[in-house]
Amino acid sequence: KSTYLVNDLGLDAAIDYKSASNTIEEQIDDVCPDGIDFIYDNVGGSILDALMAKINPCGRVVICGAISQYSGNLNKGKVEGPSNYLKLAEKGAEMKGFNVMQYMYKLPFALCGMFYLYMRGKVQMTEHVEKGIKSFPFALHKMFTGGHIGKLLVDVASEKKV
Repeated sequence: KSTYLVNDLGLDAAIDYKSASNTIEEQIDDVCPDGIDFIYDNVGGSILDALMAKINPCGRVVICGAISQYSGNLNKGKVEGPSNYLKLAEKGAEMKGFNVMQYMYKLPFALCGMFYLYMRGKVQMTEHVEKGIKSFPFALHKMFTGGHIGKLLVDVASEKKV
């Protein structure tokens, strides 16, 4: 995935939480030696902690999700929050939650804008398609374990009807 992010999507760098050779903290130090100004988090847990440790003064953190916490504890109210949240106060940084449902009134405008960019080759879309309803459990597993790149779909329309 790191190779895809850098080579195909044009990111400056990416970290690999599964790396056996470098810790997350070492990877962040390598790619962000001057700290981090902006964090868009969809993972949470220890990854968010490691990123927040490098937040710059007046930095911003936007939280959209926390997939590392979706293993059953979410509905029990027992999620792992940032253990170093005081970095926000120390650095004068801010954290804000984001949910697409808060912006549904802007959806038509966003769709037009994204379509415009997509048609001009400015937005890439990658899909990972699993075939058949029987593949759903495997697809769900891939979603939570990172076993895919891009949007994960289960194609049930192409199945033969009995």
